[in-house]
Amino acid sequence: MRDQRIDLLRFIGLSMIIFAHVGPPGLLFQLRNFDVPLMVLISGMSYGLSYRETGTYTSYLWKRFKRLVLPVWLFLTAYFLGIYFVNNSDPQVNVRTVFDSFVLLGGIGYVWIIRVFLIVALIAPFIYKIDKSIESTRLFYLFVIVAFFSWEVLRYISYGYINQGFLKYITLVTHYAIPYGLVYLLGLRMLVMSNRALIVTILSTLFILVTYGIILYVKEGHVVLTQAMKYPPSVYYLSYAIFVSALLWLFAERILNVISYLRFENIMLFISQNSIWIYLWHIPFIKYLDTNFVAKYGCVYIGATCIAFLQVWLVSNVLIPKVRNKTTIKNIKMILTG
Repeated sequence: MRDQRIDLLRFIGLSMIIFAHVGPPGLLFQLRNFDVPLMVLISGMSYGLSYRETGTYTSYLWKRFKRLVLPVWLFLTAYFLGIYFVNNSDPQVNVRTVFDSFVLLGGIGYVWIIRVFLIVALIAPFIYKIDKSIESTRLFYLFVIVAFFSWEVLRYISYGYINQGFLKYITLVTHYAIPYGLVYLLGLRMLVMSNRALIVTILSTLFILVTYGIILYVKEGHVVLTQAMKYPPSVYYLSYAIFVSALLWLFAERILNVISYLRFENIMLFISQNSIWIYLWHIPFIKYLDTNFVAKYGCVYIGATCIAFLQVWLVSNVLIPKVRNKTTIKNIKMILTG
């Protein structure tokens, strides 16, 4: 069962991530700085909507691996082979860049987002149990507030050490699992949240954002953008992201009505349903297209979407009709579309 509000927010999240990568000016760059937490939030919503207590944790992990990692590895293989045959002296063609890309540590860039999604997916069943164990809305809010405060303290204490030696690789997991895991938890609850509770969330995160911003202004002597506290994500960064995300969720039905009126619904649904491949295909456009950010955004987005559309069409009309095994068909769809 699909919820078009989730499709809408996934479409907005992907659109803002791509927008960030075309190099918009300062204010616009800040305004879209809710994109990755929004994608994590709606991942929680999607999990809550589709949860079925069947299968083992191992089978769940294998399914997530096929959905998140195999498409990236397939894309990266084609990407690096393409670069090598076109220009084997390209600085990207080296063992370190290739390795870091495949293990989602950096490499060509842009793949760190997939690492975040994978980390959260690994702990999703446990987050789901936490959500179901706290029935009271007040207790849930108390738990989330204490958890976020504890995370902020841990971030502050450990920040000076997270880029040193082996600890760097540990914190690439822990220091993203904790804050984004809490955002995922909030997404699970937001799916069934009343409008009143949603408005409380909006006002609370706005209060945290403004308060934190004032403290930073007094301390630093200038306005500190939330982007400055994104790696790893601080409460300041997340408060803005959750504020905007909750606001979008509150008005999702009205936005969907506008999209339907503009006859943009089918395009929005296609982009949402094929977000991972559109994201992957946008990478070469970002790297090799050089123009102003407005033109680049249009070219990157349209180009990546068109390639993804062609890919889905070829899979659906050329590849799948030649396959008889239902499990194989399911795996092909899981890896090559979506």
